[in-house]
Amino acid sequence: MTPLTILNADTFILGEGESNAIADRGFSTLTKDVNLTKERGVLYFNETETDRGGATLTGNVIASTYDASFLGNDVYLLDDDGAFYTLNGSTLTKRQTDSTNSYVIGTSEIEQFRGNLYATSTDIARLTGSDLTALDHDWWTNTRSHAALESSYRHPLETVEDTLYIADKNKIHTWDDSTTVYNAMSLPTSVNITSLRRHPDGQHLIAFCGVTANYSHTGGGGGLIYIIDTVNLEWIREIKIEAQIEGSTNVGGVIYVTYGDKLGYFNGDGITYLKTLNSATTYSHNLGSMEDMLLVRDGTDILAYGDLGKGKVFWRIASNRTNSQAINNFIYKGENKLLLAYSDGSGGGLLKEIDYDNAGIYGELVTNKIDFGSKVWIRKIVILHTETNGAGTSAFNVFSLDSEGDSTTIRNVSYSSKTVTETRIDTNIYTDYFQLKITGSNDDIGYRRVVVFYESGE
Repeated sequence: MTPLTILNADTFILGEGESNAIADRGFSTLTKDVNLTKERGVLYFNETETDRGGATLTGNVIASTYDASFLGNDVYLLDDDGAFYTLNGSTLTKRQTDSTNSYVIGTSEIEQFRGNLYATSTDIARLTGSDLTALDHDWWTNTRSHAALESSYRHPLETVEDTLYIADKNKIHTWDDSTTVYNAMSLPTSVNITSLRRHPDGQHLIAFCGVTANYSHTGGGGGLIYIIDTVNLEWIREIKIEAQIEGSTNVGGVIYVTYGDKLGYFNGDGITYLKTLNSATTYSHNLGSMEDMLLVRDGTDILAYGDLGKGKVFWRIASNRTNSQAINNFIYKGENKLLLAYSDGSGGGLLKEIDYDNAGIYGELVTNKIDFGSKVWIRKIVILHTETNGAGTSAFNVFSLDSEGDSTTIRNVSYSSKTVTETRIDTNIYTDYFQLKITGSNDDIGYRRVVVFYESGE
């Protein structure tokens, strides 16, 4: 029999391919909920999620930010009912509800600046103190006496040095914790700002713009990028691009962007493509980082992009396991913990936490498609893994997938009161095509290697 290693440490650190049909990396894009950082070269599944929303969260979280001043909370969250929350450790607290303004995913943004929290709608609300003890829902229009923000356009926020910048169609307003300046600078009237991001040099501001009010990216028209000198408040460079940027984030000095169903990065002169996503529109609050890894919402999954040992690769670090709703928002809580927010499907919201210091049974490992080129007999599958638990019971499940993705059970693997590190499955599968799938059952083991033994069937 001929042994064929289809998964091991070398393939795990290559991440997923461009699609399930392309075997150009370590494993299939169908692989999800995997922890590849707990022990490099070993693949674990995720732990059981911890509920952080409970009865406190009433709406769908659409934006979140860190407690930049380290005032006693881990993160601040805003839902689509206008409720503002703090999460401190395991405690989620609803602090304020703004029933005057409408907060919409992709349009509204929150940012902590000089110890206070700011939130955009067609107005700007200001919440003061570490626990958001006071809410000024019309801070921009009443307290600061400015015209309302333009409706039907996005209103991103960004801080550069000691100034908060507020996007309002083609205008940029400023606030330095003392003075607000309405229309501190303007871009051409033909554009609208979809995302603001501080330049990696820490001094300039990047304004990503659309040329139509095209929220869902269903129309054409392309976009423009403006590099803004924040000292003189003037744009010093205009870059034309073929697509409208929906979201942006800075991870490790690289400005990653989303446009339509694609992920790329700003290369200084335009956009370089990285990957096609399942999500058609991914806003800035669907992007983030976990230490040095980029994280991107991809439909019901969170896609990670980082270096596991052989350069930057993609893998699906988390997913919504509760229902079929797309993830609305996520944020790295710190200490290797990730928060996911999505709809409960009935108008309410859910907030879940995953700790990547732990392993669990929730995940799917799918190999690349193997085309043998002729009929073969697959006689044996050997799986090397960390020790099964001493209690025995069901450990994991093994399936084969056909060319249409339909699965057939090969074995539900279980052990009786013993710890083992190698599982042998004898088979008689006659095929010219093979794809293996492993799912967790009751054992939080790590997978080290999968070897298929086959012989010619012709």
